[in-house]
Formats: sequence, structure tokens, C-alpha cells
Amino acid sequence: MNLTALTFFALALISSVAPSAHAAKWECGERSNLPIEGKSYCAAGDFRQSETNLGKLLDALIARHHSKFGDAEALMESQRTFELYRDAHCTAENKRVEDQPFHSMMVSQCKTRLTNLRMQEIDEMNRKMR
Repeated sequence: MNLTALTFFALALISSVAPSAHAAKWECGERSNLPIEGKSYCAAGDFRQSETNLGKLLDALIARHHSKFGDAEALMESQRTFELYRDAHCTAENKRVEDQPFHSMMVSQCKTRLTNLRMQEIDEMNRKMR
């Protein structure tokens, strides 16, 4: 490999790592002063956390369904359907800002909002099965 190719490869590698290294520096506590990239990063983190929380609640409910009914296929199918609905709804809801820099932030916020509502539903189902 010649020096030019090696330099190009090194620059390509650095540029592919640079955004994630910079993104790791965003503090998501007070977001009003963050640039849009930081707000989008934090909104995506909120969504990942809400999905993690939902997963924990869902796992408990699936276990209850298995022990009480022998399977949880209907519950798992409802979750797959919810995720399809949530993603399509948030895409449609934010279509009007699709070309704006804050689009991904708004989609993440929408997905977080709907996932949090789903957590309330799953939590209610868990309480009814106790």
C-alpha cells in the first residue's frame, strides 16, 4: 500500500470514528443549550432507554403468560404489531420536517412517547395478572 492510499485509509478511519467520539461528549441533563446534534443524540438515548425499560416489563409479562397460559404468542405478536405501528406513526407524524436537521430528534421523541405509553399498558396487564 502506498503512502497516499495509507493516508486516505487513515483519514477515512478517523472520520468514521470521529462523530461517535464527539457524540459521547454530549451531556443530556440540561439540553436547552445543546446544538441540534446534541439534542438528537440525547433524544435517541432516551428512546433506547425507554425500549430497555419496556423490554424488562415485557419479559416479566411474557413469563407470566407462559406460566399461566402455556405460551405468550399473542402477547409477542401484539408487541411486534405495536413496534410496526409506532415506527410508521412517528415517521408519518414527522413527515412535514423530514428535510430539517431536527427530524431525527423529533422521530426519537415520538417513539419515546409511544413506547412510554406502551409501558403503561404492559404494566397494567402485569398488575391484572398478579
